[in-house]
Amino acid sequence: MKKKGPHAPIKKKYTTGQPGRVSDAVYFYYDTAPDYNDQLAIVCGGFEKCAPDFDIDRSNYPYFFIKYTIKGSGTLEIGSRTHTLRPGSLSGFEPATPHHYQADPNNPMEHIFVTFLGNDAGDLFEKSKLAERHVIDVSDPEEIHRVFQKILQIGLDKPVFSQEICCLNLRMILLELASEFSRSQSHNPLSKITYHKCREYIDGHFTEIKTPREVAEHCCIDVRYMSALFKKYCHIPPSQYLMRLKLNKAANLLLNTEATIKEIAFRIGFDDPYHFSKNFKEFHGRSPQLYREQHMHSR
Repeated sequence: MKKKGPHAPIKKKYTTGQPGRVSDAVYFYYDTAPDYNDQLAIVCGGFEKCAPDFDIDRSNYPYFFIKYTIKGSGTLEIGSRTHTLRPGSLSGFEPATPHHYQADPNNPMEHIFVTFLGNDAGDLFEKSKLAERHVIDVSDPEEIHRVFQKILQIGLDKPVFSQEICCLNLRMILLELASEFSRSQSHNPLSKITYHKCREYIDGHFTEIKTPREVAEHCCIDVRYMSALFKKYCHIPPSQYLMRLKLNKAANLLLNTEATIKEIAFRIGFDDPYHFSKNFKEFHGRSPQLYREQHMHSR
């Protein structure tokens, strides 16, 4: 059976009718009920090649909506602002948001869109900054385009678990946007920038670091201030964050190397193997030796 792709022709050309005029399109639908109240679910999605007179002007809409512009250009008007759409633009809005999409008649858009709802939808939309900005020019358009194409193809093919797979990809898109803005200094207070600087240093050097004070000194801040930053942004103290990284690496070494427990303790920065074993047991629920034996024998 020949697969449908985002540019596959359809039998009927959508050149007339509402809500918008398109010259080519393909859509998929799920049986998501309007009162769905679990984590996240897609209602429908599709690919559209807009006609020159493409025009959607709604005063209301019941779902969360995102659209990725592949080609061409156009505008999205929300409130008093008019946003330009171009290749690489990701646009969207929340339920009940008046909006007006128009294509550039000289260079009509092509786009992939998804509508969705669920208890996690609002939080994800807020984190992505689409709730605030409505249009974002993504930093890696090829990757975002690839993920949208994957959602479209899976939605059309409907393999087993297709709704779940599509939702995971949708969640990834929104969280990628959230992560990108979190890394951008222009959108972070100085305290969060300092926190990320400290955490990145720990992430890259945790096997060598003995105490949080070393991190604070490297980042030229007071250790008590660093502790307050971790409690605010990470919700655990830096000592606990550091220890978790060490002990997770230790678990990986136990299962994937023949190194002794003493050697592993030294590799992740413990001078005392007994202290390492005590911390490992508290975190993983069993001693390093028992952890290795149980998991190795279960293969």
